[in-house]
Amino acid sequence: TATSLLFSVMSAVIPPHFMNFFSMERMPFTNNIGTEFLFQNSMQDDIKHKLRLTVESNSFALLTGQPGTGKSTALRSFTSTLSPEQYCVFYVSISNASPRWLYSVPLESLGIKAHLYVNDARKQFHEELKTQINTYKRKVVMIIDEAHLLTQSYRKYAILEEIRFLLNGDPYESGSLLSLILTGQTEICQTLQDDRCKAITQRIVYICQTRPLLEEQVGPYIAAHLRWAKVTDRIFTPEAVKTIARLSEGYPRLINKLCIHALNYAGLNSEKTVNEHHVELAAKNEVIDVILKNVS
Repeated sequence: TATSLLFSVMSAVIPPHFMNFFSMERMPFTNNIGTEFLFQNSMQDDIKHKLRLTVESNSFALLTGQPGTGKSTALRSFTSTLSPEQYCVFYVSISNASPRWLYSVPLESLGIKAHLYVNDARKQFHEELKTQINTYKRKVVMIIDEAHLLTQSYRKYAILEEIRFLLNGDPYESGSLLSLILTGQTEICQTLQDDRCKAITQRIVYICQTRPLLEEQVGPYIAAHLRWAKVTDRIFTPEAVKTIARLSEGYPRLINKLCIHALNYAGLNSEKTVNEHHVELAAKNEVIDVILKNVS
């Protein structure tokens, strides 16, 4: 079979690692690609615009999307535009969150030990917000990630209620002291439908959603990663790109996996271009997302 022939070639010859083989200076198709090289489309531009408005107006934004559609990339791209001299950015993950956790994580990132009780930690956090705003002249941005995990938490409403307190700031002052970005998979919307969440949903000003790439966007997405790797040659054939678009269904995370493994197959066979056969072999043998779909 083609697969057996491939591995017999691989065992007979030990080719260089695909980065050396393709003369790449950086590893493509990873999460740490420079933000200036990230593929931009109208969806990403819309998300950036809404998040910028959120920060400028100290508002509340919700960023959702299916797994692998680029939520983290969108956040990284946006926050890279925020100057540390002008913005103080806090990041909290819901994966270990409790009401107190929402205050202790950002406080400790500033080297401040949070008070034991939630009410005290809340007051302590709001005082630090005022310090950042009034003393350091910085706007505060808080990102609460993995919000979909609230659906699995018996304390989800307590945490959401605490998010409301975050937005309220000083009860004697109008407006919020910070801008808040709540992000997670689309399951968070199921929680927010509950009547107990109206106080939260009524405060959401901007809705941002990530979606899979369109077929015609997959080629430019791949090209952006190759530019990051400082590769000028057209490594992927048009047929390979079409196959990647079909098998990945436009999900960037799957595109990355298919490209990495297809490059490896091509390099191990000493072939200077990646064709649809390499992509199909990668999908069949290496990419668990595709393999599981074909399990009978």
